[in-house]
Amino acid sequence: MILRRKQRRANEEDAAGQAVAEAEPPRRENPPAEFLYANKWRIFGVMMIGWAMSLLDVSIVNVSIPELQDEMSTDVATVTWVINAYNIIFAVLLVSMGRLADQFGRKRFFMAGLALFTVGSALCAAAWSVEWLIVFRAIQGAGAGVLAPLGFAMTVLVFPPQQRGFGLALIAVVALVSSALGPVLGGVLVELASWHWIFLINVPFGILGVLLAARSWPETWDLGAVGKAVDVRGMLLLGAAVFFYIVALVEANPFGGDLPLWLSLMQGAILFGVLFYWWERRAPDPMIPPGLLSNVQFRNANIGMIFFAAGAIGSLLLMSLMFVNLWGYSQLEAGLSIAPVALCGLVAWPFVGRAADARPPGELAKPALILMALGMLIVSFMPSTAGDAWAYLRVLPGLLLIGAGMGIGFPALNVGAMGAVSGQELGVASGILNTARQLGAAAGVAILIATFGGALHAHMSWFADDEIEDIVDDWEIPSAVATPVIQGTLHDYTGGTEDRFEPGPGFDEEIIRETAGSAREGFAWAFRQAALLVLTALPLMGALRRTPAQARAEAMAAMAAGPGGGGGPRPGDGAGPNGEPAEREDAPERVPDRPA
Repeated sequence: MILRRKQRRANEEDAAGQAVAEAEPPRRENPPAEFLYANKWRIFGVMMIGWAMSLLDVSIVNVSIPELQDEMSTDVATVTWVINAYNIIFAVLLVSMGRLADQFGRKRFFMAGLALFTVGSALCAAAWSVEWLIVFRAIQGAGAGVLAPLGFAMTVLVFPPQQRGFGLALIAVVALVSSALGPVLGGVLVELASWHWIFLINVPFGILGVLLAARSWPETWDLGAVGKAVDVRGMLLLGAAVFFYIVALVEANPFGGDLPLWLSLMQGAILFGVLFYWWERRAPDPMIPPGLLSNVQFRNANIGMIFFAAGAIGSLLLMSLMFVNLWGYSQLEAGLSIAPVALCGLVAWPFVGRAADARPPGELAKPALILMALGMLIVSFMPSTAGDAWAYLRVLPGLLLIGAGMGIGFPALNVGAMGAVSGQELGVASGILNTARQLGAAAGVAILIATFGGALHAHMSWFADDEIEDIVDDWEIPSAVATPVIQGTLHDYTGGTEDRFEPGPGFDEEIIRETAGSAREGFAWAFRQAALLVLTALPLMGALRRTPAQARAEAMAAMAAGPGGGGGPRPGDGAGPNGEPAEREDAPERVPDRPA
């Protein structure tokens, strides 16, 4: 009887223990660092499929705007939301998705983001109205916002510390080439096929990327963040601040009568930004770790990225507008004219790839920023018309300098930011860096377009109007005949018309000389403003002193110093400092495969 009672009690205890074990969440363990390093090219290559497509689609749609406007019988203001919807959703999600990927699995988020991006691309190609195309572009942007933050994070994980600068430089060049080749590829697809193919081309690559990721990617987490509460309030506040800021820049023009709307949106952005900062200082599990904000190199690199992106991406748009609107190039010709920027960036990459692991990022970035500013200054002296190839040859040296500066400066800033970050903060740090680029790009486009419009109108008021009046008087042209010629040419140069005005000899040519001269001054001062934005980042580069290997060594030394140095990983979690996969000194020569 007693034995039977003891047996029953033992069975109950075993059942209770089994129930507790089943209730506990499965233990998460990152693969060893040696495994990631040995498979870095396979993992990195799959990442680049989604990374390149997400950045390509930021600019590839620009060239299709006239065709979309014509086929869908809509106006410019509506069709530009095909671009804005993608950019806004993309920017809003970057930081929060990077943090969630750290907590719940980077492979899972990459596959989900790429799948959503692919579905959104297919829906965009099948869109039957401009309203639905805008909705589907938002879906596509959401997919890009989920997968893009993982680009820098996975690069830091899979490249060993002594090669980390090389990897970060490589991913930056992929981003640069993708952004610069977007108008070229878009122009080719629109010319040879139709606008649908701008989106359809993503589908097979997206499917391939999902399949390869499912097969070859190991799952990784920030083990220090696993089990912590999701900072929903912080994500919503930051998302609202970014949303109001981007919408204010892309939609409301304070110089075009939208000043009340612009002020309201900017006030909303500031309010939500302040609330986000207040909440993050009090949140039990903040979305942005406090140590990340106190990292001087990371902070300066991100502020520098804002100014760099404002000048660089804004100037790429200016080039496209200059070639199409001022010089009358076709979309394909304009895309090919911009191609030397991307090609020169590719030529510069081997230099920065070799130097990124040996020289401080700030030393690489400083001459690059100066080269870019010099190139923008050269382009600002472009002729007002392009009657022959000589006009393009005059600006070509400037394009080459801009490309060389971008090819060195963009990787250097990426290395400076991500090379100073350890494993725990990779996803959110990558999201912050991507967000800084998007915010800078939006601000740069708004500032440069406003500069263009202000300089054009100022030149017309101060100089051209008097000359035009004299021309009209000399030719004795009635005002009813002269005004359409003047307005028609100005609309051409500002992109306000689809069918370009065809001037006749004599009066028309003299009028064009004046209106084109005013438009040229608008573009010239916009390029000079872009150069000023880029140079604004120069004072920040002094803080970018540590290479990725040095930052890693400092993190290891701080961990070895004890709890005061930031604390170490939990025993047995297979993690290095702050949850980064650990390197083992006694690692076997052959690393056995692990299931993806």
